[in-house]
Amino acid sequence: MPKKHKLIIEPDAKEMFHEHLRFLKRESHSAANRLVSSYRKSVARIADNPFQFPIADELDLPGIAPNTYRKCLFESRYKVLFRLEENIALIIAVIDTCMENVGALPFQLTIDS
Repeated sequence: MPKKHKLIIEPDAKEMFHEHLRFLKRESHSAANRLVSSYRKSVARIADNPFQFPIADELDLPGIAPNTYRKCLFESRYKVLFRLEENIALIIAVIDTCMENVGALPFQLTIDS
């Protein structure tokens, strides 16, 4: 059985998820509950086998090494962005794809040399 990857969720990614959750709670508690459940399942799947998720080609930005980031789509409109570092899956963002603007990410992506 393959070894699970250690999961690290960056503080910015946690805050992004909580922002989405706060918004949904104002609209629908059941939708918020579905979001939490789906997010937890997605994060567990990333830890189990991060290679099952496609490369995040939309992050084709100057200074970012190709194939650095992967994406996990969940709840039909949300995306977890992560990268792999040895046996660690590092979650860097949780994005609402309906409001996606990569240039507006609230942090600086790590630039590989």
